[in-house]
Amino acid sequence: MLFDLKPKEKPSDFFNYQEELRLLGSYLKDPQTRLIILRGLRRTGKSSLLRVTLNKSASKYILIDARELATLSRRSFESKLFEKLKSVKGLPAALLDRIESVEAGVRISVKREESLWELLRETKPILAIDEAQMLRGTGVDAFLAAVFDNTDCKIILTGSEVGVLDSFLGKDDPKAPLFGRMYKEIKTHPLAREKSRAFLISGFREAGKRISEEELDAAIGELDGIIGWLTMFGNLALSTKPSTALQRAAKQGALLAYSELRSFLDGRAQAKGRYLALVRILAHKSMRWSELKRAVQIELREEISDSQFTNYLHSLLDYGFIVEKEGIYELPDPLLKKALLEEITG
Repeated sequence: MLFDLKPKEKPSDFFNYQEELRLLGSYLKDPQTRLIILRGLRRTGKSSLLRVTLNKSASKYILIDARELATLSRRSFESKLFEKLKSVKGLPAALLDRIESVEAGVRISVKREESLWELLRETKPILAIDEAQMLRGTGVDAFLAAVFDNTDCKIILTGSEVGVLDSFLGKDDPKAPLFGRMYKEIKTHPLAREKSRAFLISGFREAGKRISEEELDAAIGELDGIIGWLTMFGNLALSTKPSTALQRAAKQGALLAYSELRSFLDGRAQAKGRYLALVRILAHKSMRWSELKRAVQIELREEISDSQFTNYLHSLLDYGFIVEKEGIYELPDPLLKKALLEEITG
C-alpha cells in the first residue's frame, strides 16, 4: 500500500524513483561495482529504494538497520550480522548448521572455529547497511574495508546525514579504513509538485477514497515534496477528514523533526544557542553566508569569528538539517521549519 508507513518492500508499493531503482539494480549486476552509496535527505525514500531493490534481486543479502542495533559498536554489529546470516535465503542446511550464536550481543562463536570471513566468502551475500553514518567511530568502517578487500561481497550503505556519511567513507582522509575504495552513488530527492500530486492521487485511488483538489493543494503546499510526510498525511486521511489529517500530520511531523534537531543540539550544549539562532533565522528566510552571519550576530548580540560560524554551518550541513544551493543556505524540511516558526517543540 502506498500509504503504508513502513519502508516499502514490493515494487507495487513503491512510487517514483524508477530510474534510481533501475540504476541500483544494474549496479548489483555489475561485477565491477563492489560498493554502492544511497544518500539523500531524511524521509525521501532511501530505505524503500534499498528494500525494494534487494527483494527484486535474485541475490542473497543481509540487511542491517543501524538503528536496530543494541549498541552502536562493532561487536553489536557483528552479532547482528551473524543473526542475519542465519536467515539468508538459499543457504544449504549444512552451512546453516555451521553457524552458531552464543549469548547474542555479548559473544559470537562459530562451530569448528571457522571465521566470519570464510562464511562471507562462501555465502557471498550483498551486505546492506541502512543509516550507516550512525556507525562512525565504531570500527565498522574497518570491518567493511576488510569485507571489500577479502571477499566478493557487494556493500550498500545508505545515509541521510550526508557529511557524516562522507566521514564514515573516509572522504579526504587517507588514514580512514574505507578511503580510496571506489563506489557508485545514487541520490534521492524530494518530489516535484506534480509528482507529489500524482503520489497522493494514486494512494487515495488505491484506498478507494476521494479527495478534493483544494485538499490536495493544501497538503502539497504544507509538506513540500517530502514523501515521508506525504505518506503520513495519506495514512491519517484514510481514517479522518483530510483537513484534520493534514493538521495532525504537520503537528506530528514537526515534533519528530524537532526531536531530531534536539538530539543533535544535546551533544553541543555550549553552542546550542548559536545553532538554534542560526536555524530559526533560516526558518524565516534563506540567506547567503555573510547575510546569515550578520543576522545571527544581531540576534545574539555577540561577535562570532568567521571560522566558528563556518564550523556551525558545516555541522548542520553534515547532519542534513540545512542545505546549500549556489551559495544560499536553507532548511530543506518544511516541518522542521514549521516547528521552529511555531515553536512546536514538544
